[in-house]
Amino acid sequence: MFARGMSVERTNEHQFIAAIERLSAVLRSLQWNAAYAEGLYPLQLQVLMLCAARRGRALAPTGLAAELNVSAPTMSDTLAALERKGLIERKPNPEDRRGVFVLLTAQGERVLERVRTWDAPLRYALEQVPLPHRELGYEALLQLLKQLYLRGVITMPRMCLTCRWLHYDERSVTTPYFCQLLNIELAPLDLRVECPEHEPVEP
Repeated sequence: MFARGMSVERTNEHQFIAAIERLSAVLRSLQWNAAYAEGLYPLQLQVLMLCAARRGRALAPTGLAAELNVSAPTMSDTLAALERKGLIERKPNPEDRRGVFVLLTAQGERVLERVRTWDAPLRYALEQVPLPHRELGYEALLQLLKQLYLRGVITMPRMCLTCRWLHYDERSVTTPYFCQLLNIELAPLDLRVECPEHEPVEP
């Protein structure tokens, strides 16, 4: 029974968020266990994974702090610990003598290789979900990330839905998504959360 005065729409929103929270708890548990097995804190593993995702692109400490939603002092301590472990290196920014870039070391890559299967239980579970449901769920999550960005809750996600190269046409008989940079159609599950060619949509 719904509480008197509670709309079905609002109930659905709460249920959606509750489901995301359940998934988040699973993700945290899997990721934290993988981090602890390597003698790392979860935030340290997240930094390594983000550096790997942006391979070839230098990351500044301030950018890392913003993307992982932690304070600058917390990120500074995290980077210092990773540097002592030999997992990252900080190099001077040639355009700013006071700035530095964070790069993954070969040892850091080896750590990520050892923990790369941390999400295997979730990937297996996803494989059991029918493809149409996976597509709808993925699109909903991407739209949610986009809305959080538009409201200033998170930094710019480097994903297709915030990229100027993505063209959307709901009248298409195959897929509504088309990448104008690569000149290819994109099925819903082809949309990227992290794209090296991402260019923000102009205001």
